[in-house]
Amino acid sequence: ILFTTEQSIDQLKQTILQLAVMGELVPQNPNDEPASVLLERIAKEKARLVKDGKLKKQDPLREISEEEKPFGQPESWEWIRLGSAGIGSTGKTPGTSNPKYYNGEIPFIGPGQISTEGDITEADKTLTMEGCEYSTIAEPGDILMVCIGGSIGKCAIVRSKIAFNQQINCIRPLIVDSIFLNITMKAPHFQTAILNAATGSATPIINRSKWEDLLIPLPPLAEQHRIVAKVDELMALCDKLKARLQEAQTTQIHLANAIIEQAV
Repeated sequence: ILFTTEQSIDQLKQTILQLAVMGELVPQNPNDEPASVLLERIAKEKARLVKDGKLKKQDPLREISEEEKPFGQPESWEWIRLGSAGIGSTGKTPGTSNPKYYNGEIPFIGPGQISTEGDITEADKTLTMEGCEYSTIAEPGDILMVCIGGSIGKCAIVRSKIAFNQQINCIRPLIVDSIFLNITMKAPHFQTAILNAATGSATPIINRSKWEDLLIPLPPLAEQHRIVAKVDELMALCDKLKARLQEAQTTQIHLANAIIEQAV
């Protein structure tokens, strides 16, 4: 009964996301492999990709000071920079004057195709395979985030192969649950961090290096899966609450119309 408006239900969703990334939504299991070990596994995977020529060697990210950490977390968790969770990239737009690059089979999107609900809508443009060589490709499981303008911070998980422009950043998780990472990036603390790190007052923008420098909490992998399941459960409940609210409002409108018709 506390959530009687759509706005209050949306706020409840934000609270759920924040509790999830603070380690307060599901209990910790002392038998889980700690996040510190997970970090070592991620580092080894990156080193393997570099050795195999699939990834360029990257400069190490800055160490995290205690003053930077926005809140406490369970002992088995670790604070990391976003770039440590996977492989980052920024989109590119092929030359629009070359017809060989466009009207192919690969969807090509900009910020407008990432919805506030976290979905990727149908693309207005498509690229050929040749055009994709001059763009950036995201694969299923990657996470895209708008990095400029009034919709900065919108993000979505990629479900099928897609190309994207320079107004979008991408992170490809390595041994990290994509859905959990998406939850973390949608959480209030991360959205606030984006705005604080962005430059430009009229048109906020955050470049890839600053974006990858932002902090995220990393739980053990097993706990990531439990958090995802709990968030899915609670978000479904929120959607039911909203649907009931909309049904009640529709009933009220029909009732009001009926009374007016009888009065007239």
